[in-house]
Amino acid sequence: MTDLRPATAANDDRWIDAAARITAAARLLVRSEDLEEALALAASAIGEALVGEAVIRVTATQHDLLAGASGVVPPSALPPAVREVLSGPVDLDGATVDPADAGTRGVLMESSGIHATCRVWAGVGRTPSPGVAERTVAELLLHSLAQAVDRIVTVDRFRQNEANLERAVESHRLVGQAMGILIERHRIVSEEAFDVLRRASQDHNVKLREVAQRVIETGAEPDEVVGRS
Repeated sequence: MTDLRPATAANDDRWIDAAARITAAARLLVRSEDLEEALALAASAIGEALVGEAVIRVTATQHDLLAGASGVVPPSALPPAVREVLSGPVDLDGATVDPADAGTRGVLMESSGIHATCRVWAGVGRTPSPGVAERTVAELLLHSLAQAVDRIVTVDRFRQNEANLERAVESHRLVGQAMGILIERHRIVSEEAFDVLRRASQDHNVKLREVAQRVIETGAEPDEVVGRS
């Protein structure tokens, strides 16, 4: 059915609907615990704000990802000009720009957090270009993404540190138990028992924890267990 209302009224309705979707995406973004999900949410919302197709590149510790509204994409899926815009050196100085050499009209933005840098290219290909209000919304969304990535990276680091601590505690327990077996069997002191385990580990290039675990499981001597598969 044809909309016979004035264009301004139709545009107002479009922006009301778009604002609702952008707000919903922003709320999900600040709660997201998954990096790929956060990227897709941000790309979708920024594209909605700029009325274009947005592609985001995030660089953070152990991460360098490209994503659109549908999720993470390989670099080969993007036009060379867009890849260059997203990866090349650009002095944005906090502003948005329309690179003339990107192969298509669009908007380039960047926001950095503590652990992450987020850059978005939104190909708009339309006249007029996105206005100040549209760009401001997109910039706020990109800033929210940078904060979300910081949070996700921090949580990942905490979980990794926690896992490392748990492994260290378990390794200490196993080594102590294996030392106890050797002390009881050979009537030696703890330093000597540890040295026996350490030499077997170094001589056969097997982790100390694994040597200890094999001693506990088999009851054999360290030099004997390290040669077993």
